[in-house]
Amino acid sequence: MTMIADTQAVATGSLTKSLAGGSVMGKDDFLLLLVTQLQNQDPMDPQDPTEFTAQLAQFSSLEQLFAINDNLGLMAGSSIEMERLSALSMIGKEAVSGGGFFNFNGSSATLGYQLEVGAHEASLHVLDATGRNVANLPASGTNPGEHFLTWDGTGLNGQKVAPGEYQVVARALNANEETIPTKPLVKSVITGVDMLGGTNWLVSDNGNFRLKDIVSVRDL
Repeated sequence: MTMIADTQAVATGSLTKSLAGGSVMGKDDFLLLLVTQLQNQDPMDPQDPTEFTAQLAQFSSLEQLFAINDNLGLMAGSSIEMERLSALSMIGKEAVSGGGFFNFNGSSATLGYQLEVGAHEASLHVLDATGRNVANLPASGTNPGEHFLTWDGTGLNGQKVAPGEYQVVARALNANEETIPTKPLVKSVITGVDMLGGTNWLVSDNGNFRLKDIVSVRDL
């Protein structure tokens, strides 16, 4: 019994050393525990086969979980690379963003909206960075689908607004004056891609847009 206890102490020391490098128990540590248990079981009172089988099943499940985790990591890496390639492929193309935010360059901006169903009336409103309404734009259509118009930057006072960050807000009503789901749109030409902070930003003549905010892309 003393020999068994001494051997177990050595194995336990090895396991402690193995775990010293990290706080998470891995599959190798689990296997070491299982082998140590087999090597140091009492010959007069061996381990229950049923319990041993259950431990083997646990080890198998643990190994599968580690394999799944590794595969998920590879998939995540592949997804990031695919997103970068997708972003780069948009350079030189016309893209429509559904976020509503844009950067007015002092010249003009192509703004619009998307209707899920036909509307009785629709309108566009441009807000500045403080949320103040600076321009009201007429509807360019009330049928389902995308509608665009070119805004030259003229504000409510008849003067051009200053270059900077703005937001276009779309509003649509049916014949009963009930609100219809409407998505604001900004049409831009993609001129580059910035890969900063783990996010792919599309650079355009109307500011930067996230790849996930792009709703459509067209060749020029």
